[in-house]
Amino acid sequence: MDKAIFIGMGGQTSALRALEILSNNLANVNTPGFRADYETMKQHHVQDGGMETRVYSYVGSSYTDFKQGPTLQTGRDLDAALSGNGMFTVQSKSGKEGYTRAGNFAVTVDGFLSTATGELVLGKKGAIQIPEAEKVHIGDDGTISVRPTGSEEMVAVGKLKLVNIKPGDVEKNTDGLFYSKNGRKVEEDDTVKVTSGALEGSNVNPVETLIKLIDISRHYEIHSNLIKNLSEQAATANKLLDVKS
Repeated sequence: MDKAIFIGMGGQTSALRALEILSNNLANVNTPGFRADYETMKQHHVQDGGMETRVYSYVGSSYTDFKQGPTLQTGRDLDAALSGNGMFTVQSKSGKEGYTRAGNFAVTVDGFLSTATGELVLGKKGAIQIPEAEKVHIGDDGTISVRPTGSEEMVAVGKLKLVNIKPGDVEKNTDGLFYSKNGRKVEEDDTVKVTSGALEGSNVNPVETLIKLIDISRHYEIHSNLIKNLSEQAATANKLLDVKS
């Protein structure tokens, strides 16, 4: 009986982890550049005396879906979208170099270009500073130009550090940024192109994710009922044994 309950608990734990991941995907369905995460399920075969007695399931490592999201035209000067596997380079709040697909940039009170979540956007020479200007333009090669107040000419003030990383060479952290698995900074790739005045949307399919969420919720409920029934049966069996003794 205890072994059966343990199997039910394993299934319940796996379902709970899957619910957490799917819920996070659904919460980020409107987050620019978001990449959906999924879990892997693994089997653990238990043997006793050379014979397979039972099989437990458990959650393996999660993985990120790098399929590109839709490109949405916004017309906003500080919005930028990438194609292919290119990424923007930022300085995380911990000071490390990270990478993101989110191009909904802003300018801090100190005049630095930043992500919507507050990370500084990096260029070839470090953080990019945007002077007070009437217009800002991001070129297809990542060059940032501004038209200063009172001027009619565009002046280049920096260039985005654009990198091209294989999905298998990066991993997503809890802050939503991607980091190089080997801990090294990635070299700039001039072949990465930018679409100005546009954003890449999340690659989460809300309908598909909601269906999976409902399905996993049912699995969780099934495992919960299994544990409850087994516990009740165990309690009944113990009472019978007490009567006989």
